[in-house]
Amino acid sequence: MSGCLRRHSVGWLARWLFEHHDRERFQLYGYFVDYKLVNDNLQEWYVNQVDHPHKLGIHFLEAAEQVYQDQLDILIDLDSITLDITCAVMALKLAPVQVTWLGWDASGLPAIDYFIADPYVLPDSAQAYYSEKIWRLPQTYIAVDGFEVGVPSLRRDHLDIPNDATVYLSSQKGYKRNPDTTRLQMKIIKAVPNSYFLIKGKSDQDSITRFFNQIAEEEGVECDRLRFLPEVPTEAVHRANLGIADVVLDTYPYNGATTTLETLWMGIPLVTRVGEQFVARNSYTMMMNAGITEGIAWTDDQYIEWGIRLGKDPALRQQISWKLRQSRQTAPLWNGKQFTREMEKAYEAMLGR
Repeated sequence: MSGCLRRHSVGWLARWLFEHHDRERFQLYGYFVDYKLVNDNLQEWYVNQVDHPHKLGIHFLEAAEQVYQDQLDILIDLDSITLDITCAVMALKLAPVQVTWLGWDASGLPAIDYFIADPYVLPDSAQAYYSEKIWRLPQTYIAVDGFEVGVPSLRRDHLDIPNDATVYLSSQKGYKRNPDTTRLQMKIIKAVPNSYFLIKGKSDQDSITRFFNQIAEEEGVECDRLRFLPEVPTEAVHRANLGIADVVLDTYPYNGATTTLETLWMGIPLVTRVGEQFVARNSYTMMMNAGITEGIAWTDDQYIEWGIRLGKDPALRQQISWKLRQSRQTAPLWNGKQFTREMEKAYEAMLGR
């Protein structure tokens, strides 16, 4: 059940679970909350992937009635607290086993039995903070087989950036921006000569420009080293444009997720700061499951150190990029079929089968 099985981060990431499910052992019911009557090829792909698709509106009783009639074994919520309709349906406890996966951190609803995680994204000590039982998959709570990549629309010369410059990128929505983390990023830019900082993500453009320029000035970074990038028409072009960056700087305490996966798929070194909560450990688990430890910071100082080191060491960046490209053939992060088998084992264990 989700309102995001479309051109949305959840929609791009959940595909492989639907693609690889064993249809002889599992019947899939899809509850498409707030189904959009628009030209969305990904939404239609999901509708065609499930055995029993239900195109629903925005009234939770309609969704609840359909779930009740279907008499499910397991109901899986992909939205958590990001969508009130889904929460309302889950609160009714219409299936014997109810699970939250992927869309966000757990909701804390008493009616939800399990929250899907892995050994990295939530440590053992996290259980004390959850009403749901944390169900850790053996390696990763998410895996993808890859991403569609288009033709890039960005060039350094179009942005007035020299070919020999070091380019940093941060591509996140405005609500993930944090003044403290932005200050760390500016310290990195200041310490690396001939470096530029590209900033991208949905937000009020005037506000985000003022936000970054003010912190840059306070940290002694010239504002003409910042570039604010516009949105692009498709996700495939967005992914291709990531290739302009030498290093991607993650946000904290709200890490990237889809953007992190896309960055790693494109073979670009990433610097992430690891925290304690789920949203502050997304990039950590993804990097570990891609076989990369370079760029993982446990303190603010380490974040700065990794940012500077990666900016000044082209050989190290090249080595990380090579490792990431090799990982496509071997790493759990890029093995959707193996991940799906682990999810199916989890479902059966939850049901006691």
